[in-house]
Amino acid sequence: IKEIAREVGGRTKIAVHSRDESIDPVGACVGLKGSRVQAVVSELGGERIDIVPWHPETEVFARRALAPARVAKVMADAERQVITAIVDEDQLSLAIGRNGQNVRLASQLIGWQIDLYGSREWLEKGADMSLFTTGDTYETADFPLTELDLDEATLAALKGAGYDSFLDIIDLEKADLLRVEGITEGAATQLLAVIDDLTVVESEPVRTREAEGTPSGEADDGEEE
Repeated sequence: IKEIAREVGGRTKIAVHSRDESIDPVGACVGLKGSRVQAVVSELGGERIDIVPWHPETEVFARRALAPARVAKVMADAERQVITAIVDEDQLSLAIGRNGQNVRLASQLIGWQIDLYGSREWLEKGADMSLFTTGDTYETADFPLTELDLDEATLAALKGAGYDSFLDIIDLEKADLLRVEGITEGAATQLLAVIDDLTVVESEPVRTREAEGTPSGEADDGEEE
């Protein structure tokens, strides 16, 4: 474990790393069908735990720390220790999190301030559209669907439809799941519940920038929007 950021009773983000490249540190912590992490969640009374792969480069680490949101562009100001992160509009509420919790914990985890923008707001500031066409790939925590608590029939149906990892299904709606051969309405409902448990979705998208500058390990008394 390289870094931890926690808001007691709410959510924890943990950055992990393995010296052995053949070992997936996130998968090792999550355990088979989530067994290891769920045991810890139960001991903490249902507190959410996000496990992300640590990286020595701050820009890459920031992308991962903002999981489960997919980040389109990250820019670092090393002198000020500020990360500017831009996300597509449909990822903005995920990146901010409920009451700003996701971006706040991500800031604590990497030890830098994170200034978060939706793509629309960023472009309205006069930014170059080329930022979104540079070929940057989304990079965030992911894991095989076999690590979720799903029955074999559901896993087989998803695999047959080409869905192998959590990020493959994170944006699916119930109608999308029901179109998968072998997925029943009950299985679709269960899958949506699993996705909801592992993500944070705002009731209304937030259109304003969320800037948090809390150093790693310190708790916030207030929130900014």
